[in-house]
Amino acid sequence: MSPSGGLFQFAFELGSALAARGECVELWTGPRPELDSTQRGFTVRPVLPTWHPGDTEVHSRVFRLARRAVRAAQLVLAWTVLSVRLLATRPRAVLWSQWRFAFEPLFVAALATVLRASTLGLIAHEPLPRSDAKDTSTPKSGKLLTRAFRAAWQRLDVAFVLGPRTRDMAVSYWQPRCPVVVIPHGAEPGLRGGTQVRAVTDTEPVVLFFGVWSKYKGIEILLDAFVLVRDQIPEARLVLAGAPSADIDVAAVLERCDRIGNIDARPGYVAVDDVAGLFDAARVVATPYIRATQSGVAHLAYTFGRPVVASDIGDLADVIVDRATGLLVEPADATALAVALVELLRDPELAARLGAAGEASVTDAWAVAAERVADALADPKHVAQKENQ
Repeated sequence: MSPSGGLFQFAFELGSALAARGECVELWTGPRPELDSTQRGFTVRPVLPTWHPGDTEVHSRVFRLARRAVRAAQLVLAWTVLSVRLLATRPRAVLWSQWRFAFEPLFVAALATVLRASTLGLIAHEPLPRSDAKDTSTPKSGKLLTRAFRAAWQRLDVAFVLGPRTRDMAVSYWQPRCPVVVIPHGAEPGLRGGTQVRAVTDTEPVVLFFGVWSKYKGIEILLDAFVLVRDQIPEARLVLAGAPSADIDVAAVLERCDRIGNIDARPGYVAVDDVAGLFDAARVVATPYIRATQSGVAHLAYTFGRPVVASDIGDLADVIVDRATGLLVEPADATALAVALVELLRDPELAARLGAAGEASVTDAWAVAAERVADALADPKHVAQKENQ
C-alpha cells in the first residue's frame, strides 16, 4: 500500500477504530507514511518498498515509461516482501486494500493455500480494477486479469465494500464463495487534526474539487459547468487541487482554466497539512464523477462540515442524500451541475445546513465499520449465515 493518499487514509482510520475496540492492528505500508499512530494497539509499519503518489512533475515520455518500469519492479518486490512477512508472522487475519494488476491476486491465491489458519479479507473500494495510466473512466479487462481476480476472490474468507450496489457488482462479477459485507466510510479526523474551519456562512462563493484529476472524476464536465456558473455569479471561484492522473492532459486543463478565469488550479499531491486550508475556504465541494462506486472526498467534505454536489451514480446517493446532506445531479450533465452549484453558492444558509447534516452523518461511521469488520473477521461463517437468512 502507498504510504499516503485516500486508500492509506481509509486504512489508517479503520485501523484506529479497530484498535479502539481492543483489536491489535498493524498497517503495513511504504516509507515515510503521512500519518502515524500513537494509539495503543495500532501500529503503522513502513516495511514495504512502495512510494508516495505525489510526484506530478512533468517529465518526458521516455522518463515516464522508465519510471513505470521501475515502479512495476518495486510493486512485485513489495508483494514478495509482504508474502515473506506474512509467512513469518502468520497473523490471525489479513485484510488487503485493493488490487490493480493481475499478478497481485495471484499472490493472494498462492498465500491462501499456505495461510490456512489466517482469515483473509479484502476491502474492495473498487471491485473492478481500473487503469491508472490509460482511460480511468472504464474498468480494465482481459482473460488473465479476470481469471486471476476471480481466483483470489473465491479464496477469500470475507470481503468488504462501501455500498449495496457495489456489493451486487462484486458478487455478480467475481462470484465469491465468501460473505460480502457492506461497511460505511467515516470522517477523516487524521486529515483535519485539531484545525477549526470557518462557518460555511462566512465563506465566499468558492467551489472545491479535491483529489486526483482523472477522466472518470468528470473534471472536464466541471469546467463546462463552471463556465455557466460564472455567467450567473461572476465572482465565483473554483479550486482544483490534486495530483493529475496519466489520462489527463494537464497542459490543456491549465490552459482552459486560464481562459475561463477565476480558477485556482493546483496540480500536485496535497500534503496533509494543507488539506484543512482548502476546505476552510470552500462553500461547496464538487464530485462530478462519471463512474464511481463511492467517494472518500465526500466524507472528507463532511469532516469539515461542507456540503457536496455529486453525480447520482454508484453508491454516492447513499452518502450524499439529496437535499439533506448535498445535491445530486445526473452524471455528465454540465447544466444540471451548474444549477446545483449556483444554488448553494447563492444560499450559504442552505449550504451550511446541508454541510452540518453531512458532518453529523459520519460521526459514528468508523465505529460501525470497525464492529462489522471485527465481527466478520472473527467468524465469517456466522456472517454468511446471517446474510442468507
